[in-house]
Amino acid sequence: MILGLMFLTINLPVKAQLLKNLKQRITERSEDVIIEKTSDKVAEKTDDLLDLLLNPKLKKNNADEDNENQTGANADEVIYADGSPSFPQEQDFGVYSNFTFVPGSKLLFYDDFGKDAVGDFPAQWETGGSGEIVTTNQNEGRWLSLQRRSGYLPSTKAELPENYTIEFDLITNGYGTPNSASSKLFLAFLPKKAYSMGQAGSVADVELLFSKMFTVNNVENFGSEAEVRIANRIQRTLEKPSNNVIHISIAVNKKRLRVWFDQEKLVDSPNLLQGKLGKYFLIEARDILPEKKQFAGISNFRIAESTEDLRSQLIKNGKFSTTGIYFETGSSKVKKESYGILKDIALLLSENQDIELKIVGHTDSQGDDASNQQLSEDRAKSVKNILVAEFDLTAERFEPTGKGETEPVEDNSTEIGRANNRRVEFIKI
Repeated sequence: MILGLMFLTINLPVKAQLLKNLKQRITERSEDVIIEKTSDKVAEKTDDLLDLLLNPKLKKNNADEDNENQTGANADEVIYADGSPSFPQEQDFGVYSNFTFVPGSKLLFYDDFGKDAVGDFPAQWETGGSGEIVTTNQNEGRWLSLQRRSGYLPSTKAELPENYTIEFDLITNGYGTPNSASSKLFLAFLPKKAYSMGQAGSVADVELLFSKMFTVNNVENFGSEAEVRIANRIQRTLEKPSNNVIHISIAVNKKRLRVWFDQEKLVDSPNLLQGKLGKYFLIEARDILPEKKQFAGISNFRIAESTEDLRSQLIKNGKFSTTGIYFETGSSKVKKESYGILKDIALLLSENQDIELKIVGHTDSQGDDASNQQLSEDRAKSVKNILVAEFDLTAERFEPTGKGETEPVEDNSTEIGRANNRRVEFIKI
């Protein structure tokens, strides 16, 4: 407090010089250390404050920009936990405008490893090998490190249904050297529970190669379940290199398998999953060696059953709900991989011009009530804004609102319960 009073009494030229010196010291310090994301936000806000004090004229301009961006939100709204403003944010889907994947509507399995201790093997997974939960200094959240020659099986309560989707983020690092040439990963679809493809007897799989670039190599099936043998060489090298994060989206529709890597569909095999292939899903690592500084990890893993389509649900029930519209953590910004389901909703509305919808945002119970209420409202507004801006639908057809954490559909004490509660509901008006 005394320091604050002393600061106020210094004449303006001296004050300006002190602020400039302080800003310079902050900048120099930030170059010498690795700062976590929370510290980045604090540093950014400090930097903005110093700029504002040095140039008070910025205050009016920034206020005007805020008013333009809020789209009806109150100027006194809260700031989310990640530092983002509490109003719908500008969206750019870019290359995801061709993304057609639509996630299943009934969530069967979810794990972001938030409840598992770093260094432990996750409670909801099984393996005959090794693996552990890790964090990185470049990516948010926790990751299951896939190691050596190990298979990783999500512990589902029963066999997977005929129609389902799987999504997860895959991160790799330490590739691009001669020592990393043999590392690979298999996405495997099994007829029975097993910790390796060999133990399952029959298998259908997609082979991924890790070297300097990320390559989708082969798609095949074999064994007694595969009445018709299929072996396709894809050998598609992605423009995004290894040492990066890739979002993988999988759709199983009876015998048909489709797989997207980021926004691009590279696998579409209509008769690959014959017999009971696909009743269990396994990720199998081959020669991913930590001692050679090779790393591959997964996170944000979900399996969802594909039930009735949106049109059927809306006609029969007058509403539908989805957990497949994804937002940045604690934010109203919609993730790019949500484009497929938003496009599906837009197509339904374009073909039925008389339909008007109430868009209802829901959150889990993490965080305080007021913030969750605001977050749910802003997420509903963001969905409306995207449907209007991206798909040329009229704003009058939508009524966005939020319920916060007040209407859970499952227990908030479990990861899958919270994931099912984080949803967007569409109700016919």
